[in-house]
Parts: sequence; C-alpha cells; structure tokens
Amino acid sequence: MDLPKISLQNFNTNDAQAFETLRKVSREIGTFYLVDHGIDLKPIKELFKLSKEFFALPKVQKEAISMIHSPQFRGYSSEGGEYTDGGKDYREQLDIGTARKPFKWDLNSPLWQRLEGENLFPKELPELKNIFEEYQRQSNKACLKLLRAFARALELPSTAFDELYGLNSYEHYKIIHYPAANAVKGSTQGVGAHKDGGLLTFVLQDKQSGLEGFVNGKWFEVPPLEGSVVVNIGEFLEMATNGYLKATIHRVSLTQKERFSIAYFLGVQLDKEIPIFRLKDEFAKEAKGVDTDPKNPLLRNVAENYFKRMLRSHPDVAKAHHSDLLDRFNFTKEVVNA
Repeated sequence: MDLPKISLQNFNTNDAQAFETLRKVSREIGTFYLVDHGIDLKPIKELFKLSKEFFALPKVQKEAISMIHSPQFRGYSSEGGEYTDGGKDYREQLDIGTARKPFKWDLNSPLWQRLEGENLFPKELPELKNIFEEYQRQSNKACLKLLRAFARALELPSTAFDELYGLNSYEHYKIIHYPAANAVKGSTQGVGAHKDGGLLTFVLQDKQSGLEGFVNGKWFEVPPLEGSVVVNIGEFLEMATNGYLKATIHRVSLTQKERFSIAYFLGVQLDKEIPIFRLKDEFAKEAKGVDTDPKNPLLRNVAENYFKRMLRSHPDVAKAHHSDLLDRFNFTKEVVNA
C-alpha cells in the first residue's frame, strides 16, 4: 500500500477538497504521512542525535532515571520493560509528559491528579531537555492545527475539539530505540499490535523501516519518508466521533538494523470525559460505535483510560505506586500477575 501524503499547508485555505481528502483518508485508512508540517528540521535532527547518545549510555546511567521512580510513568524503560498485546516489547525508551508540579494525592484524590508531575532527564545530557521542549512546542502547534482540520473535515466548527484539549491537556512523548532482530532471542516484537491513546499521534522515524499498519485485515509497511511525520488516529478521537474515525492499529517488528523513533501523543485534559460529538446525518449513519474488546475497553473517563493503558503496559510501576488500582482495572491482572 502506498500511504497517502497530506500537506498541512493545504488547510490554510477554505479548499473543500483538502478537507474531504483528509476525511476520506482518515476514514478508510486511518494513517498517513503529514508533510509541510512546519516543524523545523534542526530540533528534529538534534533530538535524534541526543536520543542515540542517551541510549548509548551505560545501563546504570540510564536506569538512574528509570520509570520505577515515577508514579506518573515518566522515565526510562529497558528492553522487555513494557508489555503490549500481552507480550514483552523489545525496545528501550524514555517516556516524557507534560511537566507540571505534582499533586500531593492520596487514595481519595481524583484519579487524574496522580498523573501530573515532572519529567526525568539524564544529567549526562543536560541539553536534551531544552531540545525536547523546543520540539514539543513546535509539534504541539502543528498537531493542534491538524486537529482543527479534522474538525472541519467532519463539518464541525474548527474549534469543536478545543474543549477536549483545553489549557491543561496531557501530552505524552516516547523517545524509542529498537534493537536489531539478531540481538533478541525468540521474538521480533518491537511493540505489539495496539491502538494509541490520545487524539492524534505524530511519529518521527529515522531511516530504518519496521513500522506496520493494519487495514482491512492486512498488515502493510509504513516506510520512513524524509521530512514527514506519520499520523495515527488515537482512541479519544475514535470515541469522540462514535467510531466514525477508527484508531489506527499498528505495530513495530524488529529488523536486521537498529531503529530510532520519536512518538508524540496529543492528549486531552485529564479531568475530562470524552463526549460524542454530533456529526451530520450522513456521517452519523456510518458511525457504528467504538470497537469493543473486553480485555481492552475504551473508557470515556480520560484518567481511567490512561491508567488502564499504563497499568497494563508497566506492571512494575503499577505495583510500586498504584497497587490499589489493580482490582479496579481488573482486565490488567493477567499481565500484572504474570
């Protein structure tokens, strides 16, 4: 499959065809290359350079900022330290979120307060924080512009989804290193088949392939395209459109060469519930509701949906900081008790 390319600059005008193309591509495929996105190449190149330097650090230095130290699920995870689709992911990564002062929460506090906090950056690479924050600023601007284009493509007011994003939205980034396949015995799972949380995902790839999408019962490669970001639809946009748009199923398989990528998940305010937006009758008739999976239900409470994912993906952090939630999210027990 030749993945479509969509220019973000197409949405600077009232060209109805540009919005119709976005709607059709998103409805029929759910993923595409975004070009002319306005994100400077300099911070992207520098972020990839620093990420390679970070993953080349001695294990003890990386584990000094291990996620086990973070109730907010921030920090470093080693290969096999995250689970997806019931299996270990053979990748190492640095998880970063929206930086805010943490709440002093207790067991009676609103669940969302547990997720607000600071990031963990390696002291050996002090410049990483500044470069990341520059990329964060630019990628956020581009993603919000695209989100408004999605609203117009669905013939909603351009600001329709702004109420979800708000002023205190939760954003999540992953800086990722996948090893070469010959470095792992018995598995080629870089990350198992899954959908992303949040509204939209931006994926930056280096020159190595491995990302695969799933459409109409078939897997297809999403090879790197220089100057582009790969866009995936997230679970929250699926819920907001009552399934008219479907979150993109995708995975990463290990290849003969190591691979680096940077993923950005545009989130929603943590204290929100995801509403169903009223679409025009033509679209609403095709919206058949969200996909249902008893092992991975989509929860409209934003904080609950994040915790559902995090407790399943990071059972060690769950046990260390949120053991009181394991029964509440009982579909995670199979992994947590493994």
